[in-house]
Amino acid sequence: MNAVIALCHFCEAHGPCAIFCTQTLRDTKLEDLTLDQQQNQKTCSACNYSMGRNNNAIYSRDTESGATFVSTKVAVLPEVASLVKQAAVLSLSNGTDSSKDGEFVFFGDSARGHILSHTFRVSDLQARGYSQLFSIIVLMKDKYFLLNIKPFLAEHLKKVSSELQAAARKTKEAEELTCSARQRRLSGAQILLSRSLLELTGEEHIFAQLHSHFSWLLLAGSRFLTEHVTFGNLPWLPPQSSGRPPAQRLTYNSSTLPMIESIDDPDLEEFFSLRHLKSVVRKEEFATVCYCALTGVKIVVRGDPRKTFRFMVCLKKLLPEPMHNLMRIDAQHQHSISSEYKIISVSNDIAVPMASASVYRIDFLDKHVNGHEVTVKWPGELPRKLPDLMVKLLKAVEENNFTELVLNKQTKVLIEEWKNKVTCLNHAKSSSVQGKLKKVLGVQPHDQPVVNYWSTHLH
Repeated sequence: MNAVIALCHFCEAHGPCAIFCTQTLRDTKLEDLTLDQQQNQKTCSACNYSMGRNNNAIYSRDTESGATFVSTKVAVLPEVASLVKQAAVLSLSNGTDSSKDGEFVFFGDSARGHILSHTFRVSDLQARGYSQLFSIIVLMKDKYFLLNIKPFLAEHLKKVSSELQAAARKTKEAEELTCSARQRRLSGAQILLSRSLLELTGEEHIFAQLHSHFSWLLLAGSRFLTEHVTFGNLPWLPPQSSGRPPAQRLTYNSSTLPMIESIDDPDLEEFFSLRHLKSVVRKEEFATVCYCALTGVKIVVRGDPRKTFRFMVCLKKLLPEPMHNLMRIDAQHQHSISSEYKIISVSNDIAVPMASASVYRIDFLDKHVNGHEVTVKWPGELPRKLPDLMVKLLKAVEENNFTELVLNKQTKVLIEEWKNKVTCLNHAKSSSVQGKLKKVLGVQPHDQPVVNYWSTHLH
């Protein structure tokens, strides 16, 4: 989702400002950013806080889409930082009626961006009125997309603010045991400057948790609205979005966030396309492993999970999402091999079947042998004419002008195209109707192995 999510607060020293911004980077590399120069130069503890081990930024990566999520005190792109600054002032001004705790307000224009603002108060025994005013803003250029996903964003932003308020209440209750609010008033204690969110909540990793929440929202928001392309006015149109991302994406917890992989080193690139498969196996073996994955020949990958994991992530790109449950990564029991899983990885201490026409074996070696880190065994042979999907995939991998991101996008487009074709063929009521559909869809006899395999799992 092309948006920026920012946490803002009203500082007693500096007024309304954004203190934590999360945004998506796709074409911009982390090493090209000057994070040290972008950081907040304000001196009060509320604005100039510490993020923990890395005081400049928090990074994470979605390995499937290749998107990088980066959280900083100030938006990393200057043009975005100015828009966020303006939005922060508006979100905490009287014009948006910020006195109403928990309210959502929509405002903005095409020049300054469109903003969804959620204001709330966090308890602070040392602040004026014994609370601090915060807001979470979502800034994007697409007005109608933001309006359409407002119910989804409102539900989860409310969860984030509720977590912050609950943690701050606990801190306030603990402080009142030492000195209550009434005692402070009677003693004439001075109102201090705003305290940081870390002090208010008592959570050491509060900003890492916020990064997880905001990154999840940016990723899930991009999947919220989907477009379905069909051939004609078909009666089996897929149902529209129910208003929520898939259930497996709703693990709303920083420790169990399955699609976000933390990156400690910003120079570390863990974004892999099908070219990673080609770099691991020989050129002729790359074609056979693609063919087996596309047509349902069982693939058994054996070796150290630290070596096989990336290979398995790339193999997953060769199947449509509804068929990802046919994969099992790092299986712990031998009976998993004999189950319905079609692509499975196991460690070296688990016995695996011999290679055969129906079993494709890839063994990762502890040491390189003749310059190779894997051995591949499969007595089967490729057909004389390969399926069109596979031909296009191989051509895309060989295209030197394709970056890793472009290649991943092209792979996904080709897989989705053939998923739709197979889904249409599955709904044909007779063989004659299916034959006509095949002509319309351009499905040839050499594509039948792919159609036969996918049709049993796509409905």
